[in-house]
Amino acid sequence: MKIGVVGTGHVGLVSCATFAALGHDVVGIDNDQEKIDKLRNGQSPFFEPGLDELVAKGTASGHLIFSTEMADAVKDSEVVFICVGTPPKASGEANLAAVEAAARDVAKHANQRLVVVEKSTVPAGTSNRLQTTLKRQRPDLQLEVASNPEFLREGKGVEDSMSPERILVGADSDFAFDVLRRVYEPLTAKGHLLLETDITTAEISKHACNAFLSMKISFANALARLCEASGGDVVKVTEVMGTDKRIGPQFLNAGIGYGGYCFPKDLQAFERLAQSLGYEFPLLREVANINDEAVAAAAKKVEDVLWNLDGKRVALFGLAFKPATDDVRLSPALALARLLLDKGAVIVGYDPQAGPNAKAEMPELEVVEDPFDAATGAHCVVITTEWPEIADLDLPRLKQVMAEPVIVDGRNVFDPSQMAGTGFTYIPTGRPPVVP
Repeated sequence: MKIGVVGTGHVGLVSCATFAALGHDVVGIDNDQEKIDKLRNGQSPFFEPGLDELVAKGTASGHLIFSTEMADAVKDSEVVFICVGTPPKASGEANLAAVEAAARDVAKHANQRLVVVEKSTVPAGTSNRLQTTLKRQRPDLQLEVASNPEFLREGKGVEDSMSPERILVGADSDFAFDVLRRVYEPLTAKGHLLLETDITTAEISKHACNAFLSMKISFANALARLCEASGGDVVKVTEVMGTDKRIGPQFLNAGIGYGGYCFPKDLQAFERLAQSLGYEFPLLREVANINDEAVAAAAKKVEDVLWNLDGKRVALFGLAFKPATDDVRLSPALALARLLLDKGAVIVGYDPQAGPNAKAEMPELEVVEDPFDAATGAHCVVITTEWPEIADLDLPRLKQVMAEPVIVDGRNVFDPSQMAGTGFTYIPTGRPPVVP
């Protein structure tokens, strides 16, 4: 099949590379010429494990082409996926201007019956507006809307695309269902689950999944506050919870909160959608409040253990919002950096991948390429992203270069029993501290 993909961000580019790897002929479109030039050379503009190889393979085989011209993606295609950004407005609602513009441009260049697929995360009801937009633009053609939400984890996007837990398709016609069944036939033939619903159900399902996962993280962080106050161990509490098959262990890791582009904006957009439909959803608001509280709690631990922060050097280990990505959008690590800077601390950050992006996002942050350089002269190290490189650090060497041997572990990377006897003052999250 010939497939068009509009947008080459984290969702669009992974989709392009995956569809090409499945044997389809794919044209990826973006209005950023510099990005397109990079992609034509087989290079991804962001870090995602395995993606560079998949893009290079697709471009070399000729199954994957990149362009800035919409006509290249739409002409003679049976299906076009819209993968553009849906950033939050000031009100918290999803901004769908780019989605509408993409749909208009697709309709303008369409030359046959076509399925236009929402792959961007959009609120329920978007499909109706898109269908109206397509009909107004091209009343002479049968252009149909379908929903195919992505369920990709940054850092595991290629894995999740090539071996998905489920593929969700929402459509209102047999034609649209048939087109998308053929798109994903190489995966469903291997036994991967395909779920088919109406469009509105598919749209709500994506927001519901992200909101529920956010809730599990915030629940673990609220438990951490209780454990810190009572002397309990949140890691063992959540291990007990995770043995219950109705709950499961995933996303019950207490820390300094979730971040990234998806969870914060999708949670807020879902709440605003509920309000627009006449239903208050206070649980969603409280999930976000607890997430903000987790960063504030980490800042308080640093202040409590160091007393005065003026002029104190604090090293942050990890700047990306999660490991295996260079994405710093709404990163809890940068939110923590801002709180500590406001209190007079000198902040230096280290991250295996996200250093340049963090510096661009926060110019006042000192960023270095080596964790021991970051820790040299530091009064405290804060673990903010659970990179394997950080968990494997040489602790005796770390202690030697620091001004004071203090670690605030915002991700529970280390085991308190192992930290005993190291000489560090160790402040984990939701667990009893270790003090020499």
